[in-house]
Amino acid sequence: MRRGTFVAIGLVLAAVGVGIRVHNALTFPFLRGYDGFAHFGYIWFLDRTGRVPLSTAGWEFFQPPAYYALMVAVWKSLPGVDAIERLRLGTAMVGLLGLAPAVAAAMAVERALPGRRPAALAAAGLVLLLPVHLYSAGFLGNEAFCAGLCGLAFVALWSVLAKETVPRAILLGLVLGAAMLTKFTAVVVVGAAFGTLGLHSLLRGEWMRGARTLALATSAMLLVCGWYYGRNVLLYGNPFQMSRSEVFLSHLENSQLQGRRTLGEYVLFDPLILYRPQWPRGLSLGGERPPGSQYSAMRESIPTGLYANTWFDGFGGFVLPKVTDSEASRRAGQALLTLGMVPTLLMLLGLGTAVRDLWRKGWDDTTVAMLLASLAMAAVIVQGTRTVPTQAAVKATYLTPVSAAFAYWFALGLDRLLSRRPRVGRAALACCMLAGLLSAAVFTHGLLIDNSWMTADGGSPAFRNLEGLIYHAADDRVHAGERFESAARDGWPFAQENLADLALERGDALEALYRLREAEAAKTLEMNTATSNMAAYLRHTLAEYANSRSVMLAALGWNEDALAAARASRLLEASIPESHYNFGMLQLQQAAGLARGAVRDRMLEEARSAFEQARTLDPAFREAVVMEGVSRIMAGDCSRGTERIRAGWAIDPATPRLYPMETGPGDQNSAGLHRRRRIEIVPPELDPAARLASCDGRA
Repeated sequence: MRRGTFVAIGLVLAAVGVGIRVHNALTFPFLRGYDGFAHFGYIWFLDRTGRVPLSTAGWEFFQPPAYYALMVAVWKSLPGVDAIERLRLGTAMVGLLGLAPAVAAAMAVERALPGRRPAALAAAGLVLLLPVHLYSAGFLGNEAFCAGLCGLAFVALWSVLAKETVPRAILLGLVLGAAMLTKFTAVVVVGAAFGTLGLHSLLRGEWMRGARTLALATSAMLLVCGWYYGRNVLLYGNPFQMSRSEVFLSHLENSQLQGRRTLGEYVLFDPLILYRPQWPRGLSLGGERPPGSQYSAMRESIPTGLYANTWFDGFGGFVLPKVTDSEASRRAGQALLTLGMVPTLLMLLGLGTAVRDLWRKGWDDTTVAMLLASLAMAAVIVQGTRTVPTQAAVKATYLTPVSAAFAYWFALGLDRLLSRRPRVGRAALACCMLAGLLSAAVFTHGLLIDNSWMTADGGSPAFRNLEGLIYHAADDRVHAGERFESAARDGWPFAQENLADLALERGDALEALYRLREAEAAKTLEMNTATSNMAAYLRHTLAEYANSRSVMLAALGWNEDALAAARASRLLEASIPESHYNFGMLQLQQAAGLARGAVRDRMLEEARSAFEQARTLDPAFREAVVMEGVSRIMAGDCSRGTERIRAGWAIDPATPRLYPMETGPGDQNSAGLHRRRRIEIVPPELDPAARLASCDGRA
């Protein structure tokens, strides 16, 4: 193939692949993507606070911050642009990085098969038109950004392997550091890069040069990402702290379809997926296994799930209509999954060819790097799916950091087939080209398959409520209120809760109380049909509602009712620090108006105990520590009371709380503003400074 033809075809492929990515980023309703609102919650928190959140404070808060910092930069730089469009523009920018893995794959093939330009184009084309890359380009989240940076890391690795210089080693480390500061799974590319360089130097006896290169790359990488993983080690004892044990996430994962993770689930493949393009076949991800249904390791195998989500929207309902609802979607899935068998088999052929050549012909840097990356990713998938056995966790997007490696195996397999069996190879190439064209048509959002159901009437009330939160984050109360009102009219309780927050902003505590009561009634009704996991979570939600209600009632001066609400919150759920704090505040207010005696002493003791509970649950809750001191002074213990007040004042107000107050944990199933309310106005009779002065005067 002539160079001009090679360049022209490459540019066309790049234009199509990047064009579809940008189109999807600008048109797809991104909150429908995997954990879309949770990713926005991270962006919102970073924008509001200017600090990286605690890993356990929110749904996606365990993720490294690079992607979210980029999105905040876009968000802040466009203050006059609609909030939704700001996020779309940031997603489109990330989509441009989709070129990087394609370039990395083409360069790898050029290194392994010099002059085989058709094979290099095939590798790039696979990355650019692979369904998982196209449909996830419109998602809000860090996976596409990580895949792009991992592609750049492979390019930097090829550069270092071509010539080991100080600048190239440092550049490799910086790119790897950026990838690691984006997502944990970039570790597979770090392992591949460092493993290849280390083995390369050992086999060639160039120990000193290799050690210098690795030292420079490692230092540069740690300079970028070391602080983040070091912080995790200091706070949690491990660098890869997750948030899955927290109630806002565990309740959902525990209520989803669970896999057994037997050996069969890792080695079997369900061929019926080609006919019924839904995984797991006949089962719902969002519910428990139907009574009497027989477990099948083949039907629920991990390779089947990854395959279905690589070549199609195998889960269904995320980017395309479910195959049970749409004939067009079903037919598209059948065609793509059937055609996808050809490039998948070519990948296996290429992998086998590469391993054989390594055995017979000896060392090859490119093949070793790709082999290490593939093996590392396989290990991550096994570990990840065993740690999180929900079938909803079997996402092909997790594989995208090593998409260049899969494209490399594909190109090697195609090249071998074309050279050994030209007619068969040309037929296989035709199938691959058809798969690419069909992928482009199906996963260009709204082109071939009607996706208007996603946004009809503004989308479901759940998504309208989430959009309202995005507008609220942009301080656009008009559009936020419109979205909340629309969702509330359709009976969405969280929209009522958010309207209550807007009412409180206006100083209308009565309307806020009414709105919150509406939300509380709806959630109480849900308890009647909830599963055990969801019932526990609903109790937690109702406890938060009761706590908010206590604050609203206190603002109205109805302290008896407020105290009853705070008490109810504590009984429903004991893990909310604010409910203990509010109960203590209300007890103190009542005790302040009583004469000395047993009743007053009991109330002061209950208040002190409540403040201690709040402080134990969240050591950064400085107000709880201070008010514990006030309760002790009121009980006559000036020594301990003074110590507590001063200890509370010594806590830096910027110290992260365990709960992200305004932004929430990113759970779309509890998408309410200011969930953890506390009584903020301290009456004069409870003023800590005055109580401290009274002790000083007594001394």
